[in-house]
Amino acid sequence: MPFQNGAQARSVQKSKIIYLQDDPAKFFYVVVSGWVKLFRTMPEGQDVIIDLLTTGQTFGDDSIFEHGCHTCCAQVVEAARLLSIPASLLKEQVKLNPSLALNMFTVMSEHHRRHSGDLAFNATLSAPQRVGCFLLRLCVDKNKNEAVFDLPYDKGLIAETLGMKGATFSRSLAMLRTKTGATVNGSSVEIPSIQKLAEYVYGPDSGMYFSKNV
Repeated sequence: MPFQNGAQARSVQKSKIIYLQDDPAKFFYVVVSGWVKLFRTMPEGQDVIIDLLTTGQTFGDDSIFEHGCHTCCAQVVEAARLLSIPASLLKEQVKLNPSLALNMFTVMSEHHRRHSGDLAFNATLSAPQRVGCFLLRLCVDKNKNEAVFDLPYDKGLIAETLGMKGATFSRSLAMLRTKTGATVNGSSVEIPSIQKLAEYVYGPDSGMYFSKNV
């Protein structure tokens, strides 16, 4: 394994900042478990969430490029285990193994394309539908029509990620319960019918959800 002597796995506590915007990009990261928030601080001082990453996803892409600096901040939002690969080692391996570079860029391209598509789709939804879409993405077993799970991080951050205030998020949960039977009590989520929730979010095109998650 080309990275076994240089890559390091470590556990990181909730709220820990991994790097800040404009910091030198010295490492490339893989999320082994937990959740990481990428955000950008605007000139006015407001933080804008760019993405939320979990198991198997990567960040710190800026480290691949020469003299790169991070274009955003990264913070752990739920206790995580991260694999960090030194930028120097990564660049060396990319030069020695062109297929590694191709695979990395393919994975990053697919993630960015999927993320951009999600943003475009969410822009067409009402607030309750956006919350419903978020809950659908957390349903692990696609072979069942019901789901019970815990929210991966706090409601305030979920609301912020979805671009809404806390009050709007609470009203959206109440609407979802009325329309689909899905309930959120504290961090516990119960969805009695994934099909019904998908129909509420996607409308006549609810088959899109199941085709995307086969």
